[in-house]
Amino acid sequence: MNLRLRRLLAAFALGNVAEWSFVTELSIYAFRSGGTLAVGLIGIRFLVGAISSVTIAPFAAGRHGALTIITLSRLLLLGIAAALALGSVGFGFVLAAVVLDSLVAAAYRPAQSWLLPTLARSPEEMMKAAAGSSIVKTVGQAVGALSGGFAIEAVSPPTAMACSAGVMLLAALTSAGLDRSADPRAAQRVDSIKDGLRSVPAVLRDRLLWPLVLLSGLRTLVRGLWGALAVVVALRLLGFGSSGVGILQAASGAGAMLAAPITASQIGRPGLRVPCALAFISAGALMSLVGTAPPVIAAVCLIGGWGLAMAVADATSYSILHRVLQSDALTRTIGVMESLKLGCEGLGALLAPALVAVFGLRAALVIGGLPLPVFVIASLARVSQADAIGAGRSRVVGFLHAVPLFHSSDMATIEDIAAHVKRLAVEAGTAIITQGDVGDRFYVIDHGEAEVLIDGYEIGRLGAGRAFGELALLRNRTRTATVRAVTPMDLYALDRDDFMMAITGIHAATGSGLAPEVPASRADPAEYSLVELMAGITALSGLSEEALFALAAQSPSKQFSAGEVVIAEGDESDALYVVMSGHAETTVAGASVGELHPGDSFGEIGVLHNVTRTATVTALDQLRVVAVPADAIHRSRAKVNDL
Repeated sequence: MNLRLRRLLAAFALGNVAEWSFVTELSIYAFRSGGTLAVGLIGIRFLVGAISSVTIAPFAAGRHGALTIITLSRLLLLGIAAALALGSVGFGFVLAAVVLDSLVAAAYRPAQSWLLPTLARSPEEMMKAAAGSSIVKTVGQAVGALSGGFAIEAVSPPTAMACSAGVMLLAALTSAGLDRSADPRAAQRVDSIKDGLRSVPAVLRDRLLWPLVLLSGLRTLVRGLWGALAVVVALRLLGFGSSGVGILQAASGAGAMLAAPITASQIGRPGLRVPCALAFISAGALMSLVGTAPPVIAAVCLIGGWGLAMAVADATSYSILHRVLQSDALTRTIGVMESLKLGCEGLGALLAPALVAVFGLRAALVIGGLPLPVFVIASLARVSQADAIGAGRSRVVGFLHAVPLFHSSDMATIEDIAAHVKRLAVEAGTAIITQGDVGDRFYVIDHGEAEVLIDGYEIGRLGAGRAFGELALLRNRTRTATVRAVTPMDLYALDRDDFMMAITGIHAATGSGLAPEVPASRADPAEYSLVELMAGITALSGLSEEALFALAAQSPSKQFSAGEVVIAEGDESDALYVVMSGHAETTVAGASVGELHPGDSFGEIGVLHNVTRTATVTALDQLRVVAVPADAIHRSRAKVNDL
């Protein structure tokens, strides 16, 4: 992963640490100031965030310096809240500053989503960064909660809050300069906001959709309820101390991390109703058990299990929803659910003090855990029906997850991609993509075989499970080769905009239907080895990993300065080249026909067809390539043909 993407993820991690340590410290400060009611009032920030997410936040995507402005604004507001707490001016003023922060914070993810693909240098890199964002968020929240709880053991809550604001400064410094570019097309259209709001009644009227949507909202209501009660449980019920607040919150985050391999094992499973129902029932039961005032270690384990169950419930219910919905309705519904989740989390926090006041803390925990199992059991027939309808899409999900490009995707992302692919059937002889055309789709072969041609020369063949056209997902560039069906074929096609929406949420966030254009580089050599790059070259398809390692061992690295010719038209073809760093220009008869970037290869035609070079490649800057000898390639391919 390139340095700029690492900085973006690091800034996101620091921002999450800062926010969750601050909120943990604020919760303890609120409890000491006004008891359970004050802690519950912090939930107002979720309600404000829900409103901001559909009104103000979408305008941040693509704006010049948006990420930096948002982070600096959050630093200022959290600093003001800490200063007010230090000055003992009253909890209400501190809360007002925190609510304003939530108004700004809702714009961070749309801005980050727009920025992500502009920093990625290949589709693979963007997929890894998108998956990394989810992990970074969970880890950041756990670390932040833990550090916030322990900080108050050493210093006062206001002082600890000031330190957390300082961490937000580190986040701003880490991301500084990453968002210099702006795109005037990114402005949110008011009509798209209205369309999203108008879709709410339609979603809730659908007999298959409403149980899943309401389950999602109920899940986050319970999460908000626990967020407000965690302080009271740690300080009053368990006598755990201030550090215990952070430990309990971190335990739920650790549980969510442990859920990752469980949800990954469910990808492509035909039926999800059983793990979905068990997860919801377990989440409710585990929360209710905390109300029995178990020993501290048992309580930590229960909350860890609760975090795991909540994460599995979220992933499986979303997957069922993705499988049932058609792609045109999916974006609107998910947008409704995201706003509903934020609002419900705020309502849960506000509900907490009322439950404690009426029933007491233990009863409040037991009551708070009951809605999840009760509602999922009551709606199980509808959920099962939706699951059965969507089961047919499970094969597509499993098939796509096996494609190397999507292998690192989490459950929600791969389900979203599967919901947007279109199945195509083509006859033998059909040109699926044509060299020189503008690329706008990505393809995965389900059945059949295709040939890859450059300038009319075949350089390889593609079979079931192979993907092609991936560069078009990141940039509107002309096709570098023609792919033509040799046999009748079944394909899955994914539009560029649908891919960007699935990975980054850009459409849902901006409503503009426009994705940013990004650099054309295929791979970052710091992340991909020569063998990994060679495995993606069509001319070397069919070679085993062992054969690729053998080829790599025989392939010397060569350096070229700007202006130097790497190969020239008419030269003998003695090697295939892989660009490791730098850039080069390809010309034919003196006319430029394209550029080469890290991860690109050239020279295949001459090597495979034993003809002289058909083009000239000249270094544009300091260029490093690896030359794979032609005779070694022929020997390796001959061994494959003999098998």
